[in-house]
Amino acid sequence: MEPKNMLRKNIKLDRQSMELISLLNNISGAIIKDCFIFQSPENNSEIIIFLVKKEDVGKAIGKAGEHVKDLMTKLQKKIDVIPWSENLEQFIQFILNTTKNSIQLQNIEIKESRNEKKTVIISVRPQDRGKAIGKEGSM
Repeated sequence: MEPKNMLRKNIKLDRQSMELISLLNNISGAIIKDCFIFQSPENNSEIIIFLVKKEDVGKAIGKAGEHVKDLMTKLQKKIDVIPWSENLEQFIQFILNTTKNSIQLQNIEIKESRNEKKTVIISVRPQDRGKAIGKEGSM
């Protein structure tokens, strides 16, 4: 399978995700592709991560971050907005280049097993290694 189409078939939305997507879409007018809740191992807090159409990231965040700030206040959770790409390599780059982390990929290798599961191996600059791994192994 070509890396460009790897992610398309794997999106499944539950009720909570649909409600969160609808909430950000109604506030911002942005096209939201998916969202998920991540439990931070650093402080056990929940982070809601929205995957947004690349062209709509600014719209989703809002002027001076107003939409994200509004959602953070309403939901009492940290919010991250990441551009979406069907190209797995580009999507991984988007994840690594958030405002919190700016990690340059040196190399990316995608391995597919017999059951179509994928393993991604990335190489980063030595000075980015700590940021890529994160505290206690969480980025």
